[in-house]
Amino acid sequence: MKYVLRVFDTSGAVQTLRIDSESSSTAASLARARGLRVVSVRADAGRRRRRNWAALPGTRFNVELFARELAALLDAGVGVVDALRTLGGNERREASSQVYRELLRLLEEGQSLSAALEHASHVFPPVLVACVKASEQTGGLADSLTRYSRNSAMLHELRGRVVSAAIYPSVLLLVGAAVVLFLLGFVVPRFATLLEHSGRELPLLSRLLITWGSMVHAHGAGLSASLAVLAMAAGFALRRPAVRTWIADRMFALPGIGQHFRIFRQSQFYRTTAMLVDGGIPAVRAFDLARGLVSRADQSALADALQQVRNGTKISDAFQQGGLANPISYRLLTVAEKTGGLGPVLDRIAAFQEAQVSRTIDLISRLIEPAMMIFIGVVIGGIVVLMYMPIFEIASSIQ
Repeated sequence: MKYVLRVFDTSGAVQTLRIDSESSSTAASLARARGLRVVSVRADAGRRRRRNWAALPGTRFNVELFARELAALLDAGVGVVDALRTLGGNERREASSQVYRELLRLLEEGQSLSAALEHASHVFPPVLVACVKASEQTGGLADSLTRYSRNSAMLHELRGRVVSAAIYPSVLLLVGAAVVLFLLGFVVPRFATLLEHSGRELPLLSRLLITWGSMVHAHGAGLSASLAVLAMAAGFALRRPAVRTWIADRMFALPGIGQHFRIFRQSQFYRTTAMLVDGGIPAVRAFDLARGLVSRADQSALADALQQVRNGTKISDAFQQGGLANPISYRLLTVAEKTGGLGPVLDRIAAFQEAQVSRTIDLISRLIEPAMMIFIGVVIGGIVVLMYMPIFEIASSIQ
């Protein structure tokens, strides 16, 4: 069993040790045999700590805000421990307060900030951990956190543009579907009742419309329940990373649109890698840390490219062979290899790709919105025309 010991070393500094032993007394004896003075001994709570971290709802913790506020306090001259106490004291949500308490406990045990963040890998992303770890070696923790928060804000802004572009078409589609269901389930059956006593044969399309309307009207409760269950199941499934990855792979495979999604993911990859390189992390390590931002196909190509770089190939050549760099990106990377300014060049590549994504979003928004309105109008207008067509025929026969 493992025991955690707080001891004084020969220089009088406090240290934290973890020793495998049969009992606490044996662990203390082993520490004294090393010339250490034992202050306290307790059983290792590593398993319990992992359970505590696992119980924390990481998705509710605002990592970007954490990095920005912590950087501001450090810039003002506040120590890391005091800064975390201040942030934890101002946090109103219990789940977020627990994150700060766990961080403080790990720091008080003698662990570094990067090690404390790494214990909560589902709360703090590996990119942030790498930034903090690099800054602990080179100094400038506040600057590193500021770069991370700025990079995270830019990525969220770009993602927000993509989401915003999809909101209006989605609302149009939902409203149009609701109107169609209302017409089929409520209006069409009442027209069918009026037309049954006309004694005339209805057009084929009108008969099909009445059949569908009768089906929706007869099974309306079941269809509503099925749609509700389907929506809940979809929401639950989208919370699983494997499902989101599968959907992303299908989107990348779409002709035309898939290439733009690929550029969008690559822009996030280059932006994050630029931040890591500027923070002092080696280029190969930075590319490896950010590989989760690209598609699975690009992840495989990136792994091959990085292996080539480790074998002595230039980054520009390896990325071009793997399809990770277009001609402009390739030229910029070759410039970075000559000048040594890889971070700024990666930022330029990301900015170029983000501009391309923005132009694509604007173009698609201008095209898809009127196209969907025309489609919904044709569907609803077709239903109305098919309902009134028999009435027009009856009126013309009477004249």
